[in-house]
Amino acid sequence: MLVSARWAGDPEHPSLGLRVLGDGRLFFRPEWTDVTVELPDREDPATVPITASFWTESPDLRSPELANFLRRHRLEEWPSGHPPHFNLEPLGDGRFRLEFLTESGAIGR
Repeated sequence: MLVSARWAGDPEHPSLGLRVLGDGRLFFRPEWTDVTVELPDREDPATVPITASFWTESPDLRSPELANFLRRHRLEEWPSGHPPHFNLEPLGDGRFRLEFLTESGAIGR
């Protein structure tokens, strides 16, 4: 599924995470309180909480591990309105793998 980097908040207290795009919420279950995300540059996966707002107005995944991943790759510095996109591959049982995209209009590492 396609996800994009998401920045919210003010410059001194930003909230960095991933926004699930399109019908990506279909890969999540309402009874899950968190999911596990394998990041491309970490051996240990990140545990990411699923908030109530994920199901209503804000399909965002936020955690310190995701924010640190975006910062490590300087992904919070995208041009306004053009955040980097990733593939979030469902692996089953609330586990996902985040992958850089390398096609046109996306980033590659």
